[in-house]
Amino acid sequence: MVDTYDIAILANGAAPRHKTPLRILTEATVLICCDGAVSVAEAAGRKPDFAIGDGDSVAPADRLLLGERFVQVAEQDTNDLSKAFRFACSLHHAPPESLKIAVLGATGLREDHSIGNVFRLLEFTANVPHTAIFTDTGSFEAVRGERCFSCNSGEPVSVFAPVPGTAVSSLGLMWPLDGVSLADLWAGTLNRTTGRSFVLRTNGKPVLVYRPYADSH
Repeated sequence: MVDTYDIAILANGAAPRHKTPLRILTEATVLICCDGAVSVAEAAGRKPDFAIGDGDSVAPADRLLLGERFVQVAEQDTNDLSKAFRFACSLHHAPPESLKIAVLGATGLREDHSIGNVFRLLEFTANVPHTAIFTDTGSFEAVRGERCFSCNSGEPVSVFAPVPGTAVSSLGLMWPLDGVSLADLWAGTLNRTTGRSFVLRTNGKPVLVYRPYADSH
């Protein structure tokens, strides 16, 4: 079962087609669109609560309908996804540990945009730990310290350690990561679970965890 998210951010990548991101899109309490994704949300049957960006990608008719719900951010130092994430954080006044943000539509078009957006998750989760990216094939989450994941036996799991000096240990994986050097970005990929849960521990440096959906194995 997919968790319900406080905020979903729809980026301007490929429109979600898989049932998991589509469900999050329709059920999230608040939907924030990067400006070019407004029409994608509406096509999926959900009107955005807010749209964020510099205004260069949103259709004039959509911008008119959005009115004050369109938040223009002109700076070009970050992309629209980062702008939308900052705005999402500003809406929530409780501790960031209690906020759950899902990022959708962040991949699927240009590979450089996709890779850049996935690794922005490290920045996002440093501020809001319960932030995840959902693609049309699976999800990306970040781990700092220790985290236990529920799963089924035999599920694929890939772990990426992009920060030099990251030490990782594991329980419940077919090929344990204890003592394994993750100096190469691919070194922790293509593993599998052995039971109903698995645990990852790091030395405080972040790792990214990719898990494909059951129907994408």
